[in-house]
Amino acid sequence: STPLPKNKPVVSLNVNRDRDLLAYLKPGHLKIGSNNWATAPALSPGGKPILANDPHLDARMLPGPWYPCGLITPEMRFIGVGIPGTPSLIIGRNAHIAIGVTNSYGDQQDLYIETLDPNNPDHYLEGGKSIPFKVIEEKLRIRDKKATEGYRVEILPIKMSKRGPVVSGVLPGLKTGRVVTLRWAPFETMGPSLGLDKVQSARSVVEIREALKEVNWIGLNFVFADTGGNIGWQTSGRLPLRSQRESTLPFVVADGRDNWNGWIPYEKMPGTINPQRGWVGTCNHNTLSPDFPFYYSSHLSPSYRYRRLSQLLNAPGMKSAADHWRFQRDTLNLMAQQITPIMVRALKADEGDRDMAQILEQWNFEDDPQDSAPTLFQALYRKFAFLVFSDELGEELAQLMLGDWYFWQERVQSLVLKGDSHWFDNLGTTDRKETMSDLFRQAAVIVKQELGPQFGHDPKKWTWGKVHQLELVHPIRRKGTGKGLLGGGSHPMGGSGETLYRAVYEYHQPFGVVISASLRMVVDLADNERILAVLPGGISARRFDPHFKDQVKSFMNGDKLYWWFSDRAIKEHTRHTLLLNPAP
Repeated sequence: STPLPKNKPVVSLNVNRDRDLLAYLKPGHLKIGSNNWATAPALSPGGKPILANDPHLDARMLPGPWYPCGLITPEMRFIGVGIPGTPSLIIGRNAHIAIGVTNSYGDQQDLYIETLDPNNPDHYLEGGKSIPFKVIEEKLRIRDKKATEGYRVEILPIKMSKRGPVVSGVLPGLKTGRVVTLRWAPFETMGPSLGLDKVQSARSVVEIREALKEVNWIGLNFVFADTGGNIGWQTSGRLPLRSQRESTLPFVVADGRDNWNGWIPYEKMPGTINPQRGWVGTCNHNTLSPDFPFYYSSHLSPSYRYRRLSQLLNAPGMKSAADHWRFQRDTLNLMAQQITPIMVRALKADEGDRDMAQILEQWNFEDDPQDSAPTLFQALYRKFAFLVFSDELGEELAQLMLGDWYFWQERVQSLVLKGDSHWFDNLGTTDRKETMSDLFRQAAVIVKQELGPQFGHDPKKWTWGKVHQLELVHPIRRKGTGKGLLGGGSHPMGGSGETLYRAVYEYHQPFGVVISASLRMVVDLADNERILAVLPGGISARRFDPHFKDQVKSFMNGDKLYWWFSDRAIKEHTRHTLLLNPAP
């Protein structure tokens, strides 16, 4: 499709002029994701598929986002997890299938820049036509001890254009006589059923794919397997067919023509059944085939996790459930593997940086919490990336961009591997042209200034586990005195944002973990007694309940825990029973 003659996307931004607009583009927590994969019987010792899933979320709060449950009735049996408030279990297995999910990052929304009618601010313009905003009112009950009933009611008016609600009143407003509206595909496609109940009761991969047609309200990669030996994956959610195709930046409304011209057919959405290689897997990466004819997304995970998964699953030999459990904690950093030798050559050229170069040169590229090399690599690469872009973009816009790992990591890596780019030259200096090596050495100076006073001046002591920790907290006391008593404590953690054992930190607040596995689960469909699963905390929301954080140690150490599936196994391992009788 070609853009409409007048309705065209914003193609350039000026950081000073469009500072408010940039607020809408702020990435926030766009690093959530997951790994999931399934292997065919030929790769599995028990002769049945094995499925693994570890959803990556902000799981620092206790209890975590998932609630484990065994839903057992005369008609069905499903063991897995769901999100409280959602009428279904989402990840797990029944007697016939196993299923797991990741974020597909399909682009289901557009932002629009609308022009207000200068003669009537309650109207917006489409070409020369003035159209009134539709106004709906939402009543909010706000707790207020001074109020008679313990709460006060406030009315929130929401303006709506034909495309969706005005969000400028929630986020910082534009000062250009324009407003920003939001259009969201699920608002237009969601039916009376969420569809997850049909997925949960499916008996084969064919039934799963059919059921996922109704899961048109959320973009996920479902990976699944059945006891018949079939494996597959399918992307859910409805994505619009856009006249402008690319939809990264807000769309400027000029007339009344719609830039959404239908939906990508479900049959054309990414997915496959029983591929020849014997496995399927997704890691929030670009799953599209080269001939995919539609715009899908401009925001996808770098390929590091998926490429490492491919190495592990393509290696010769069978892979047991224990192997898959180990793969979920794999810490080999493929990004560092390619960039570190280049970084080492640059640092060796300066006598003052050779201690860092030696540590990195001896590194096996595992993000091990006992090793200082991961700390050096992450710290140096952060500062290097900032030096690359800050002179052209300005510090504010550079920080904004770098805050979204998905946007820049593979782009910068391509520049590093190439070795030369106009981005490496500092526009603020006129007497010389800076090189990539210059920037790595400048980054080393900054890193020593920042980490030295905090952790000592010997880089060998800057171990990854010392700076890179997962802190589990309670919502009642997230900071200050009593935080440690109520929460689950701080734990040194391996991995990084680039490894299968995922542990993402915020670019602007290194190096504490904010995104990690909120669950690790491995289902061997040849084992009808149990599944491997562990949570980062526990299953109880009651602070002093023994099950509030009883899985923390196992989660951090990689210990195997089991959730029981068969009646016999459940009876054998039952420790407590709660019986709820209906009132007479």
